[in-house]
Amino acid sequence: MPTVGRYAKGEAKRGEIKDVALAVLERDGEAGASMRVIANEANISLAGLMHYFPTRDALLTELQRDGDAKFEERYRNSDIDIDPGEVMAQAMVDKAAKPGSGTVYLSLAAAAAVDPSHPAAEYLRRRYEGMRATITEYVRRQQAAGAVPAHVDAEFAATALIAAADGIQIQWMSDRSIDMGAHVRAVWAALLT
Repeated sequence: MPTVGRYAKGEAKRGEIKDVALAVLERDGEAGASMRVIANEANISLAGLMHYFPTRDALLTELQRDGDAKFEERYRNSDIDIDPGEVMAQAMVDKAAKPGSGTVYLSLAAAAAVDPSHPAAEYLRRRYEGMRATITEYVRRQQAAGAVPAHVDAEFAATALIAAADGIQIQWMSDRSIDMGAHVRAVWAALLT
């Protein structure tokens, strides 16, 4: 029985650390969110923080997983066929409102792309596969219903939508006046014609 209590306490501390890390990311940006700063603000030693998250990349990967899970829960709990282009556009609006989440994703995606041993590499590979499959299936359902022309390449549309969302985030990091949601919506509309 004491093991269960320790597990719950450990999970609660992990959650607290992730909350603090997100707050630090929002306040100081990705570059300012060092493990030492996060540990200090979470009232834990650096060694204690590393017990829960052995590296900064491991912590950032968990933050991305949590963000993705919340986003999926928000948009998948519906009986209607949700438009993935609108989902991606809304994700861009959300990221503009909370830039820390966007910088975590961009940092992880860039690092994992060049280092297959990065803690986020396998997760992001599976994430992209799942996103492409979901978007491709949506386009094919829309084609079967006559809402999207048959000549549209569903797999290309899926890959291009993800590329547009990732690319506009990079541009937005340099120019916060860009309306990421509007750009993603425009690309999606063009892809489906």
